[in-house]
Amino acid sequence: MNFWKDKCVIVTGGTSGLGKNLVLNLINIGAKVAFCGRSQEKMNDVLNEINEEDRNNIYYDTFEITQEDKIISFVKTVGYKFGQVDVLINCAGANSARGLVEEIKIEDIDYMLKINTIAPLIFIKECYKYMKIKKDGLIVNILSTCCLFSNEGVGAYTASKGALDSLTKVLRKEARKDNIRVCSVYPGGINTTFRSNVREDYLSPKDTAEAILKTLDADKNIALDEIVLRPFVETNYC
Repeated sequence: MNFWKDKCVIVTGGTSGLGKNLVLNLINIGAKVAFCGRSQEKMNDVLNEINEEDRNNIYYDTFEITQEDKIISFVKTVGYKFGQVDVLINCAGANSARGLVEEIKIEDIDYMLKINTIAPLIFIKECYKYMKIKKDGLIVNILSTCCLFSNEGVGAYTASKGALDSLTKVLRKEARKDNIRVCSVYPGGINTTFRSNVREDYLSPKDTAEAILKTLDADKNIALDEIVLRPFVETNYC
């Protein structure tokens, strides 16, 4: 089985970490991949890893996903190029300020809500239009195990991811009438530049991407609602 073959897949945050590995893996298994990021330098690094013969099956752009008009334009261009949007993987995220809840600055949580909640919602709304017409689709939101276990010092990040988690759970019920599947992915610690310190004992972004895509490569009759992945050393769960 290869669910991904010839599917048009949009990946946000596709230029680094887990997102980059999702993009490269999807290309290797035959998907048509549209991805975005905000760094042109990181985008160039990803493009250097893509074979010339695969270039016709990709579309990419760099922009700030806090800009609604850029998201709308990006999805429209993808739909025009590939004729359809089959899968959305919301992977872009930010944990740009840590601290106790009593110390949270409004500008910090406002920024994280824009990146971690509002931007994914706009992508969902735009991609849903294509999926609804076809009565088929898959929306995957990369969340965090902070949605499942409360950790001190990351209140703003947890709130912003928790908001998307709640939207995802509601969407899952609403989307079934249109035959659209919605999956929440809760990764634990991943050893990427997303965190300040190297953690070799955490999940590798490559292995995590492969595990997510292999798990989602399932029969359409299976409602795969949630995927939880943790490094074996992680114990912050009930």
